[in-house]
Amino acid sequence: MRLKNSLLVVFSFWVSILFAQDLESLRQQGYEAKQKGDYPMAIKFYQQILKVKPDDYDARLAVARLYYSQENYKESVKYFNLIYAADPTDVEALKGLGDNYLSMDKLDEAIAKYQKAIALLPDYIPLYLQLAKAYSWKGELDKAVETYHKILKIDDTYSEAWQGIGKMYYWKEQPYKAMTFYQKAIALDPEEYSIKKEYEDIRKETGYKASTGVKLLNETEENYQINATIQKYGFQKRIKDWLDVSVNILLDHSNRDFANTDVGDTIRWYDNTWLKIGWISTHHKVYVYGGYTGSDQKFSSYGINWQSNFSLGAFDFTNSLTGGYDYFYYWNKVGQNKASDNLSIRYKKFGLSLGYQYGLVDKAFVEDVPNDAYFEGTNPYTGFDVSLSYKLLSQPKVNIAANYSYLNYQYKSHLYYSPMGRQLYGPSINIYYPIKSFYFYGSYAYNLGSEFYYEMLDTNLETIYLNANNWSANAEIGYDYKALSTSISANRFYNDFYSNYVLALNLKYSF
Repeated sequence: MRLKNSLLVVFSFWVSILFAQDLESLRQQGYEAKQKGDYPMAIKFYQQILKVKPDDYDARLAVARLYYSQENYKESVKYFNLIYAADPTDVEALKGLGDNYLSMDKLDEAIAKYQKAIALLPDYIPLYLQLAKAYSWKGELDKAVETYHKILKIDDTYSEAWQGIGKMYYWKEQPYKAMTFYQKAIALDPEEYSIKKEYEDIRKETGYKASTGVKLLNETEENYQINATIQKYGFQKRIKDWLDVSVNILLDHSNRDFANTDVGDTIRWYDNTWLKIGWISTHHKVYVYGGYTGSDQKFSSYGINWQSNFSLGAFDFTNSLTGGYDYFYYWNKVGQNKASDNLSIRYKKFGLSLGYQYGLVDKAFVEDVPNDAYFEGTNPYTGFDVSLSYKLLSQPKVNIAANYSYLNYQYKSHLYYSPMGRQLYGPSINIYYPIKSFYFYGSYAYNLGSEFYYEMLDTNLETIYLNANNWSANAEIGYDYKALSTSISANRFYNDFYSNYVLALNLKYSF
C-alpha cells in the first residue's frame, strides 16, 4: 500500500510539472502572437489556458486587454469583471473597466471606476489622466482641471498634466490663460510634438488674422441673369480671453442682363463695411455688429447675436438667437428687420436642428394677391425648418439628414423672392475628410416641395400650386500650411425658377 501511494504521489508530481509546462507554452505562444499583432490568435491561446485553468489571472487579464485593443468592449468588460468579482480591490480590473466604459461613452460608470481605483492606489498618475479625460468628455471641465492639479501635487514635472490644464482652459474659451500652461509643458518636454502643435494652434487664436476671398457668381432667373465678382477682406483679433473684434469689407461689381427686353444691361457697384465685437465666456458668446454702405449711403446692418451651449447628460445643446436689420438684397435696395432662433441638439450619433424666423421687409411696392390690391407697404413673413441627422461614419465623417422647411410671405413682391406657403422636404448628405494638412468637404441635398399663388379664374379666386423642387451641391478643398489657410469651393443650386453657380477662393493668414 505504501508503495502504491508513493507511486501516485510521484505520478501526480510529474503530471503537474508537465501540465504547468503546457500552460506556459500556451502563454508564450499567446504572447508571441500578441507581439506580432495577431490579436485573434493570441486570444485563442490564452482562452485555451482558461479552459484548463479558469481562474488564471494572467490569462484573464491578457484576454481582457486584447479584446479592448480590438475595440470589442463587451467581451473586454466580461473578462475584466471576472477579475473584479474575484478581487474588488484589483486596480488593473478597475482601470480596465473604466477604459472600456470611457470608450463606450458610459462616462459616469468610467468615472466611478477610476475614482475607486485612485482610492486604492492614490499615487498612480495614469488613473488621474484617464479620470480627467472622462470629466472633459462629459463637459465637466472644472473637475478635469482639478484632477490635473492633483497630478501636479504628486509630480509637478508631469508635462501631460500642464498640457491637460491648458487644453481645458482653451475649451473654456480662455486661450490666453491656456497658453501659460502650455508654455510650462513645453519647458518640461520640448520635444513632444503634440504639445507644440496644440500651443501653436492656440497662439493663432490670440494673434491677428487677415483674410481675403474672391467669389464669382452667376444667377439666372426667368427675365435676367446676374454675373458678379465679390471681394471680401477681413481683420480679426482676440484681444483678451473675453473680447474679440473683427472688421470686414465687401466689394461687389455686378452686371444684370435683362433677356428679351429693352431694359438693357445694368452695372452695379456696391460696398459694405461692418464691425463686429464679441464678448466670450465658456458657455456664451454675445456679438454686436453694425455695417455701413457708402455706395447706397445707409446703414446696411446692425443687431445682436447670442450663442450659447450646454450639456445635459449625453445631450449637447447649442442655440443661436439673432435680432437686427439686414440690407439683404442691395440690387433692388431692399432690407429687413429680422429675428431668428436656431437650436441644435446632439445625442451620440443623432442630431436635431430646429429653426424659426420672423421678418418685416422694408416698405416697398407689394401686391395683396387675394384682394388684387397693389400698394407700398412692409411685408411680414414667417418661416421654420427642422432637420434630423445621423452620423453614418466617423472617418471620413459622413452625415445623412432628413429636412423640412416652411416659408410664407403675406404679400408678393417683384423686388425679391417672396413665396407663399412654400414647403420643402427631402434628404441630404455631407462628407468631411481630413488628410494630414488637407481636407475635403462635400454635400448634396434634394428637396421636393411646392408654393402657391392666387389667380382669378372666371369669377372665382383659385389657389394655384407651383412646383418648388430643387437640388443643391457643393464641394470644397482646403489646405493648412503653418499660419496660412486656403480653400477653393464650387457650389450649384437649381430649381425651375432660379439657379446659380458659385466659385470661391479664400485665404487666411495668422500672425
